[in-house]
Amino acid sequence: MSNPHPRLTYCLISLLALVLSHISLADTHTAVDMSCDDTKPVIMLVAGRTLDASRMRDYAIALQRSDLYPNARGYYLNNPRPVRILEGEPDANDVALMVRFPSECAAVSFWYDDFYQNEIKPLRLNPSAGDYVVTLYDEASLPPYMAGKVGDAKYIAE
Repeated sequence: MSNPHPRLTYCLISLLALVLSHISLADTHTAVDMSCDDTKPVIMLVAGRTLDASRMRDYAIALQRSDLYPNARGYYLNNPRPVRILEGEPDANDVALMVRFPSECAAVSFWYDDFYQNEIKPLRLNPSAGDYVVTLYDEASLPPYMAGKVGDAKYIAE
């Protein structure tokens, strides 16, 4: 079956390609809101499913060698694999990693650092080596019943 309007089809496909290319360009040039709180610690939660463990291992090694976490004064609070499952049935490749930062500003600066965005993060993309959601949470205050029973976990001013 032949196309009765090949030029029209070509023009529509070209127009669609142009529109899609502008949409993807717009996504990469979206302004990032860098306003943040610089006064209290936050926890970054990276949770999701690892799809390619080998590539994620390479990503983790590159991230460790980069000194981005020490520069942002961030550190891991846990190993991302569960010790025990108390409820539910997670997939064997589901992970949850918590990283503590001295402030939202430190975490945002880490995440949007040019070296991280252009050199480290691409190691786990295209195709994606994992489906992750990355969020920041305010750190909870120590409850009174724990006072004197654990360290205060405060950052020392530099």
